[in-house]
Amino acid sequence: MGCPSCCNHCRDAGPEPKSTSATDPYQLENLLKAGTLSLQLARESQPDVYCEHHHESDGWHPFFGAAPFLPLTSLNDVDLCKQLEFLSKHRFLAATYHVGEGGKLKFRIYLIHHDLTGAKGALRVRSGNVIAPARRYLRAVLSRIDKSLEGWRGQECIEAEPFVVDSKDPRTLAEIYSDLASPRVAIVPGLGDISKRLLDYEDDLAGLGLRSKLYRYQRRSVAAMLHRELDQQDVADPLFIPVTTVDNKEFFFQPGTMEVLLERPMVAPCRGGILCEELGTGKTVMIISLILATLRQLPKPEVSLIDDRPVLTPLSFRHFPSLDCMTARERFSYKGKERECRVPSLVELLLERSRMSPDENVPDLRTPEGRRRMGKLEGIEDSFESLPLATLRKATVPFYYHYLGEPSNLDRDRRQRSATAPKKMYLSSATLVVVPPNLMSQWDREIIKHAEYPLRVLILRDKSDMPSVASLASDYDLVLMTYARFTQESKGNASRLHSMKTCKCSEIPGTSVPDCSCQVADVSPLLQIRWKRLVIDEGHVSASLSSLLNPCTKALSIERRWIVTGTPTTNLLGLALGQRTVDETAEDVAMAEEGVGHDTFLGELNTSNALPTSASMESPASSSPSSLRSTPSPAVDKPTNSRIWDHDDRGDLRKLGNMITHFIAVPQFAADGKLVSSHVTDPLLDPKGPRPGSIQILNQVMQMVMIRHRIEEIEDDVVLPPLTHESILLDLDAFAIKSYNALQASIAVNAIDSERRDKDYLFHPANADLLQVTVKNMSQIMFWSTDEQLYFTEQMHKDAATHMKRAIERQRPPEDIALLNDALRHIANAVNDTVWRYIHQHEDVPYRVYHIPQKVYDAWTRIPGNRDPTDPTFAGFLSADRLLKLHDLVLEKPLITADGMVTRGRQVSRVDAELRQIYLKSEKKKSKRRGGGSSSSGTAQFQSEVVTAHSQIVSSSVKKSSAKETMDEVKADLKDSMATLAAREEQEEDDQAVGAEKLVGGPKAGKTSSSSGSPLKPSAKMSVLAHNSPLAKVRMGASASNKLNYIINEVLQYSKTEKFLIFTDSELTLAHIAEALELIHVKHLRFSAQIPPRNREQLVLTFETSETYRVFLMELKHGARGLNLVSASRVIFCEPVWQADVESQAIKRAHRIGQTKPITVKTLAIRGTAEENMVARRHALQNSHDKLPKLIEEAGMRHFISNPKFIEAPPALVNIDIPLLDLPPMDLSHSVTMKLKRPREASVPKKRILLMDPLSGQEGNPAIPSVTMESPPKRQRAIRFADQVPMGVDDAEPVRGPVPQPSPKRRKGIRFLDPVPMSGQEPEPPAHLNLSPSKRPRKIRFIN
Repeated sequence: MGCPSCCNHCRDAGPEPKSTSATDPYQLENLLKAGTLSLQLARESQPDVYCEHHHESDGWHPFFGAAPFLPLTSLNDVDLCKQLEFLSKHRFLAATYHVGEGGKLKFRIYLIHHDLTGAKGALRVRSGNVIAPARRYLRAVLSRIDKSLEGWRGQECIEAEPFVVDSKDPRTLAEIYSDLASPRVAIVPGLGDISKRLLDYEDDLAGLGLRSKLYRYQRRSVAAMLHRELDQQDVADPLFIPVTTVDNKEFFFQPGTMEVLLERPMVAPCRGGILCEELGTGKTVMIISLILATLRQLPKPEVSLIDDRPVLTPLSFRHFPSLDCMTARERFSYKGKERECRVPSLVELLLERSRMSPDENVPDLRTPEGRRRMGKLEGIEDSFESLPLATLRKATVPFYYHYLGEPSNLDRDRRQRSATAPKKMYLSSATLVVVPPNLMSQWDREIIKHAEYPLRVLILRDKSDMPSVASLASDYDLVLMTYARFTQESKGNASRLHSMKTCKCSEIPGTSVPDCSCQVADVSPLLQIRWKRLVIDEGHVSASLSSLLNPCTKALSIERRWIVTGTPTTNLLGLALGQRTVDETAEDVAMAEEGVGHDTFLGELNTSNALPTSASMESPASSSPSSLRSTPSPAVDKPTNSRIWDHDDRGDLRKLGNMITHFIAVPQFAADGKLVSSHVTDPLLDPKGPRPGSIQILNQVMQMVMIRHRIEEIEDDVVLPPLTHESILLDLDAFAIKSYNALQASIAVNAIDSERRDKDYLFHPANADLLQVTVKNMSQIMFWSTDEQLYFTEQMHKDAATHMKRAIERQRPPEDIALLNDALRHIANAVNDTVWRYIHQHEDVPYRVYHIPQKVYDAWTRIPGNRDPTDPTFAGFLSADRLLKLHDLVLEKPLITADGMVTRGRQVSRVDAELRQIYLKSEKKKSKRRGGGSSSSGTAQFQSEVVTAHSQIVSSSVKKSSAKETMDEVKADLKDSMATLAAREEQEEDDQAVGAEKLVGGPKAGKTSSSSGSPLKPSAKMSVLAHNSPLAKVRMGASASNKLNYIINEVLQYSKTEKFLIFTDSELTLAHIAEALELIHVKHLRFSAQIPPRNREQLVLTFETSETYRVFLMELKHGARGLNLVSASRVIFCEPVWQADVESQAIKRAHRIGQTKPITVKTLAIRGTAEENMVARRHALQNSHDKLPKLIEEAGMRHFISNPKFIEAPPALVNIDIPLLDLPPMDLSHSVTMKLKRPREASVPKKRILLMDPLSGQEGNPAIPSVTMESPPKRQRAIRFADQVPMGVDDAEPVRGPVPQPSPKRRKGIRFLDPVPMSGQEPEPPAHLNLSPSKRPRKIRFIN
């Protein structure tokens, strides 16, 4: 049958054969059969028009242009034909065509691969005017290709096969990250076969120097890191994916540049990467294991194509006759008597050998030979240290001369630079570890905990002294430093290192070894060392080009670079560990009706403005959002179309690219900084969705640099203790309700007055910042907040008629009129409440107080006139700071009278008022300097709330937390705790059997069980004399913050056996909780941005080791990353956290490897407010594949906030009942009352009674004055014996007015002896009473 595409002439005579050269590289046989394209002609077949009069080797006509086939039935087909013409002309592809029945036009597409043999590189050199359109046309052509064999044969195809399979992958970047395959580890020879031993799970790794036992996944991760560091064979280019032709021939394709290659390129490997195992999986111990496995290994000099860079020592450079040494001396024109070449002695050769080729092998102590060799080496090293040779060996530091080599692509413009002198670079086997300041002590502690052999660790803090370069290179195995110190050290003038001067230092007497002490001024020793390894902990900070870490890293010479982080970018999170153990109970427990005052939310929330949710809901944190899952969701839950990647994905990809290109410096990407963008990012961010193959490219790049295990493999090795997460719904206190309703009323008035339009409306886009502050103010009210301007309720109350008249005139809808009526009613309720107005004059939380003398209360309160006629014991409200001062007053003076308290209360009030005025004036000046932002009149009240926000309590709390006295107490407790732990560790080591194994992250040495914690150490002990104080019976009831009441109850109930982490976004909330903890005498620590970094480090270490401190108050944004706080087992969030990843990271501080107790997490939320809606909305959105929007941008939350709802129901409060004074117990079982007759006297004598505080331990305590008392006639005297507790002293009426001070003159009186032993010691009884209790005579002692 003839060709239907041939004209009549060709059919009769036959087509002419195409004349081609046998050496033509572009013959179809040399090209790749990509597939076919099918088009429809717009007219009947006209072979005379498009016949080319000859056939190609495949039997079809060659395609040279689109013109003969026009017109077509579709404009898209016309464009496609023109694109084929362009691509064929510029040799991107070749095409042949065939016209079938009905005008069916088919093309066979042959791709011309860039590495085509015989092309002589012409395919790689094309102008930009050709490359840019060619890439667009190739994307259009390849997307329509059918790769089926039927189509290639010209037959009708039932189901087309795409050129590159487009899986329509809907996964987010976080899900792709979670689905990365676990490392496939290849055994690397060397280092005593430690790589093989790591993968042998029966091997206990004896000889590695690791005290702890690694889990299996940790072994694989360490082996994978060793493989990355030691295997220097080229690897397959991750930027290409394999594709097959019609005849199943494999080639390689790049979706970004549309480059086609027959052979996959090989690239240099990356000697480092990102260790990004899940949070809490022991990444620190993995790094320590890596350091131990390569402990003695020296790095190699930087590779240069034009310079050999041999390794030398000061000894060999001066005297050795080897070719390398002679060449080095000649390049320096080195002259002098030291140049005399001679044969080195055996000792010199051994010194050289021991420093340049140390024994790198890890001994295998399982075998007799390994144990014998290890013992022999230890013996030699021990004896060697005592010999003079040790000094010579220390001075023999290996180095090389770094001449400027071939410049990189970025440096070619500086090829003609004048600096030709080399710089001297010392080789160091040490690892440089850079950590956040608050993790310094944690790293130090982990090293001691896990390393069996004592590593030589240098800790460089911000002001630590830097050793000399020779010492730094030779004397340490690990150099630990903070971010700030690391960036500070790289600021020297590195060009000063390039010098032609050689060392002229004298030799060590009696030897030929130079005693070099050369230093380059103004240049850090860090820049003069070729480091083996750099580790950046919490290294996601290197993702920002604005960070100083990247330029500092580039300034250093480093062989291997590692980033250690559980969260490589904002949305790449490792938070799934422990999900198996999360309690997913779906039970609704309503406890408010029982009088408890809160609901435990484990089920559906009743919120009218929330989107519909399922009838049975889990706890919001009980199942992580899709972005945190370790496995993709079932296909039925996923959309059928590709997900469009957005600007958030671009940000994550940019950060990932920065780490790969600038920090880890993968050779392929470091050579071309735009490679990530052009080959990875752009194909993913195509407006129509990721291009086929682009997600596979991303996956290959991530697999190349990242080491992480899938969560299911980790959980096969380790199961964390169970975690229960509850959302606790509470009611607001009646006074907090008025504040909340007042703010809601102001939002309602603003909405109605502005008619919800223009810039006067709070929710206008121009007021985004103001809206954010308003939402924060609302959140603060739901814990506790005050406003001296009363949320502008007075002005709104004054203008109430105007607001209503304006709304009626504007014909606002009935629902707006009803909302305005409610708003004005609540404003009136607040304005007319005198107590509420008094409360807002100070920011402290007021507490209900009972059984306090009325005159004392009146002198100390800021809130007068609020007694309850139904409860005569209720006195009113006292602020937390006043309660603390009253407590301290009784602690200092246990016998102070009620009148004395009144006097002191008036003084305190006066001083507080003066300090308050000073503080407000200071804040006003600061506000003027900052300048207030402009705002419209409609939002003026919200702007004013920001300007006048006070934080006196925050300032005071922060100063107290970081005060010298506080830190001295913390350090002293830390010292005691560390000593106790060290003693317990020694005892445990003595008790342990030989060969006992320890699990990584197991119970900390010295940690007591939950039931055996040591008793708390109060800061001061109340005297027994305080039993007679007017405040002895005072009780504190519920505060005006219901959340605070709940926290107090939780801490009182559980703090004796468990430790707490309390998170909040608000510094003011932290200050309120700190005051409450002081009131209930629970020791706590505070971690926030205002605490200096050095102090934060001490606080973390103290909390982990001390049994004294039971609560750690943490600012959410600063305390949710990096810290290991497994001593805590209870976590409280003071408000719901909108971002699930932030919440999960905070929980991971405690729920991680090393935790042995069940974890209880409670999130506090206020019923009927935006907080309850937030919990419901976040739960409803947790299965979404899109990133969770910002709180005020999420539709459901914005709708709830913009439609204010008032709280009308009476609150159910969480009750507390605690004493103000922590009184010691009294034993009155041995009390004896005696009646003594007093002889008649003419005048009433005066006697002085010296009252001693039995707990002071001092006889002349000036804090307790003597009291002159008149003996009433016929008064019976109650006498106590010396070995008994003294009776009450309020039988005698003290003299009013100033109390006279005791005179040094001796007077008669009764001396009360201390019957209660001092804390920590047994009192010595007087010599005449040093008898056993049963035989001790009872005497009456008078002081004469």
